Amino acid sequence: MISEIEENFYRLTLPMPFRLRHVHAYALVDGKAVVLFDTGMIMPGAFERLETDLQSIGHSVSSIRDIYLTHAHTDHCGMAGLIQEKSGARIHLTEAARDVLAHFQEGTRLIAEARRFYAKHGMSHRDVEAIVEEIEDMRTRVPHFQDTSFLSDGEVYRAGGRSFEVIFTPGHAAGHVCFFFRREGLLLAGDHILPYIAPSLSPNIYDDLFEPLPSYLESLNVIEKLPIQTVYPGHGNALTDLACRIEEIRMHHGLKKEALLKMLGAGPKTTFSVCAELIGEAAANWDDWEKFMALNETYVYLQALKSQGALRETMHENILSYSAL
Repeated sequence: MISEIEENFYRLTLPMPFRLRHVHAYALVDGKAVVLFDTGMIMPGAFERLETDLQSIGHSVSSIRDIYLTHAHTDHCGMAGLIQEKSGARIHLTEAARDVLAHFQEGTRLIAEARRFYAKHGMSHRDVEAIVEEIEDMRTRVPHFQDTSFLSDGEVYRAGGRSFEVIFTPGHAAGHVCFFFRREGLLLAGDHILPYIAPSLSPNIYDDLFEPLPSYLESLNVIEKLPIQTVYPGHGNALTDLACRIEEIRMHHGLKKEALLKMLGAGPKTTFSVCAELIGEAAANWDDWEKFMALNETYVYLQALKSQGALRETMHENILSYSAL
């Protein structure tokens, strides 16, 4: 489905298999060329949907000249390589996002790191192997592509008679950026701001020093200072009351941390056991992917509480446990 959000500026809604069911890409027409922001995910019907939508406005995938990626998650960059093969498009992303992709494509090392990381957080062999299967599936959804340039914070680009700024917003993913069209007050937010849910936060299993929650909250501060009129997210409807939505997201994270700290008590508990308590009966209806995401986010909160000095982390027989101070 395609809809015009500004003159010669379009939102393309593409299918994806996860609970959100869809992901948005955005197309800016520049004469005979198209500039694409994110690409959607490789899955049956997605590329055909993209081609049909572009044809409906007199263009095609072969018209795509540049692709700007908000981040390196499969639903936002999955078709980049396929589009580049068909059109020769230049692809722009942050260096940190490129590193995420490079780690993702390492195969043997990635799986070894994943097994180490999730076993360390108290997962059973069965659950670790289920996560490995999910990671292997994700790897198949991001074919290689040739990056053209690395985006820099504050850098300004022009296309289709418009200018847009690169705004670094790490947190949801390392290397995440938003694209701000200052004259229009329009923000292409990727997964930094979503209208119905708080964006998921996941650890970087290669980098124990990366703290997604503080990074994400600081990135909210950056966005909050911009004169934004309308936010166009990677999922869901556009939103105009950005201040209210930011406050809701901050409150969500604050309440989640409080609940988790109360649950810990004197402990010690592993990340996996804390996650199981948080999920409770709802886990019966969750698939392995949803449990994987829930464990990641639980660890992110534990990591933030540890940095704040609110809990103690101990290791016994290569298993990490946490207890409240």
